[in-house]
Amino acid sequence: MTTPKRPPGRFGDAPSSPERRGAPLPLLTQPMLPIVDHDGPDQTRVDNALGQVKPETAAVLFGRSTVAMTVQPKASLAPTSHPSLAPPEIGLTQHALPDEEPDRRLTLMIDPDSERAAAFRVLRHHLLELGRPQCVVVSSPRQGDGKTTTATNLALALAECGRAKVLLVETHLRRPQLAAVFKLVPPWCFAEQLAAHRHQPMMPWSVVDIPQLWLHVAAINPRIEQTQLLDGPAFAIAMERLRLGGYDHIVIDAPPVLGSADVNLMADAADAVILALRARVTTTRDLRKAIDQLGAAKVVGTVLVQ
Repeated sequence: MTTPKRPPGRFGDAPSSPERRGAPLPLLTQPMLPIVDHDGPDQTRVDNALGQVKPETAAVLFGRSTVAMTVQPKASLAPTSHPSLAPPEIGLTQHALPDEEPDRRLTLMIDPDSERAAAFRVLRHHLLELGRPQCVVVSSPRQGDGKTTTATNLALALAECGRAKVLLVETHLRRPQLAAVFKLVPPWCFAEQLAAHRHQPMMPWSVVDIPQLWLHVAAINPRIEQTQLLDGPAFAIAMERLRLGGYDHIVIDAPPVLGSADVNLMADAADAVILALRARVTTTRDLRKAIDQLGAAKVVGTVLVQ
């Protein structure tokens, strides 16, 4: 009797095995395994799809989670300093998470000792090894690939125990998620702030402070209809100002890459881009298209989400 094979072409397909418990698996310094393109006749390695991954690529495997970060020269990702500009005024509105079941996407809060949480800490470690980029865009080839989960937990890992001052920014105007994740209503929608600061860049900024997570959040208000595309010049002005706000890291929860040029505008104002890939959903063809659209130089790594 033969065992039926899984359909090829999806990230994360692997032979089934008992779930690993205990300590995380060791760090593997080798290329990713072959992945079949479902829409094409040939098998395509992830390192070929990225177009720049070398044998020293770090792949960290944690049972059901995989984090892969490509190795880039540290100098290329160093944040740009603006010593001559005065820091912006940032108004804080404190928010306490309600005493109800937290959003399941808050892995580091719900299950901080899990292997999944450990994978996001390893992602933090690899990101810091890349030259401590100050402004990081987290996106995905298409909707539903896990970019909000990745951006949120990366920000939590960077800010964990107050180790760094971190701002999590939402720029997906058409499908905002952070208000639901943290169960808050932003006092001033980040999209509205972009429009206001384009004409008055020295105005104060307004963000939400979540002390129990050591995190600041600039979210989109889902109650406000957002039909416009991202204002590229306004976003560039915002990042230039917020970089001076004393933040060690600014993590941007961006919209998907394919079907819009919004992420290209964000990548121009950022130091690095991370792409979230959904296991058994994201195809190598979509990954290649996303990297071709953004340019391989800004994409420093991928995160496989299950």
